[in-house]
Order: sequence, then structure tokens, then C-alpha cells
Amino acid sequence: VLAECGRLACEACGFDFAAAYGPRGEGFAECHHDRPLSASAGERVTRLSELSVVCSNCHRMLHRRPWVSVAELRAVVRSRPGA
Repeated sequence: VLAECGRLACEACGFDFAAAYGPRGEGFAECHHDRPLSASAGERVTRLSELSVVCSNCHRMLHRRPWVSVAELRAVVRSRPGA
């Protein structure tokens, strides 16, 4: 994503660690498995298309029950006043 877009911004809220923290945040983000690893039996190969770049806060929200998708969380974030 960094090579393609030139930045790592959260796919749910748009937060960019480099923009917020300068050089300390460059190249930093978290990676979320869109399909839970627990949903697979045994080993499996994860494809890049099955991963999302997210910030730490959104990553925690994605793992709260009931689980929501990145698109659903993005809609929640955008629906908040001031978003």
C-alpha cells in the first residue's frame, strides 16, 4: 500500500501516523485480516487482498463483538458529527 499510494492511511477513518507523528510515524500502521483467522481450519495463505490497513483505534473497534467489516466501521465513523 505504501509503495502504491505513498502513505499508510487507515481505511476506516483516514488517520495517517506519519502526518500525526512525523518521522516517528512513517511507515507505521496496523494490518487487519478481513476474514478472521479463526474462521479457517488449519493453515491457510493470506492474500494481500484479504488485508486492510487500519489505525490502532479502528483495529480495536473491528475486533469488538459483534464484528463489523472495515466498510461498516468507515460508515460509522463518517456518520458521526464533525466527520
